[in-house]
Amino acid sequence: MFQSSLGGGFVGRDAVELDVVVGADAALFLSSQATSKVYRATRSRFALEAKVARGATLVAWPDPVTCFAGARFEQTQRFSLADTASLIVVDAWTAGRIARGERWAFDHLATRVTLEIAGEPVYDDGLLLSAAHGDLAARLGDTNAFATIVLAGPQFAAAASAIADDIEQRSIDSRPLCAASRWPWGLVIRLAATSTEALGRLTWELIGPHASAALGADPHARKW
Repeated sequence: MFQSSLGGGFVGRDAVELDVVVGADAALFLSSQATSKVYRATRSRFALEAKVARGATLVAWPDPVTCFAGARFEQTQRFSLADTASLIVVDAWTAGRIARGERWAFDHLATRVTLEIAGEPVYDDGLLLSAAHGDLAARLGDTNAFATIVLAGPQFAAAASAIADDIEQRSIDSRPLCAASRWPWGLVIRLAATSTEALGRLTWELIGPHASAALGADPHARKW
């Protein structure tokens, strides 16, 4: 399922809320039509509330958020899994419209992902990038795209272990930068790249085959 809107982005004071329920033993791929653009002078919000029933699988893998100069954007994604449900979620964002001279030129970006399994909170992670706290370009160096990826549940248990092993064997100086933290319920991956394209390639390399296997098809094959 691909979320879509006129213009493929956020304008003005848009406040979009999406509720998703994945029924027992079902599988859902949830993505976006393209990069989620947050236009100039926008003061907008997006909230996703997803419930995944027993034996079900959700792959929430939208394109990165790209904030234009002067934009403000807040995003919250909440996932509630039954005890045998499984999840992959990708939360990615970029420096903005670099080709237009708008590198890290937005005002405010806040994202948050929370996860509970069988009613128990296991993950609550938030990010705030604000120009009010100092020049973003100076603070973020040569990095232009980031992502946090979360894997949880029995469907991705073997994948989580294999991905963590792969990342731990990579050189600490390898690019794009990547790190993984193992948890009893799954895996959290952090990525940082000098370009959106490099971030996308590494994201696919790490989770693409596992997502495709769980869904029974390549989720991006018919996107464009």
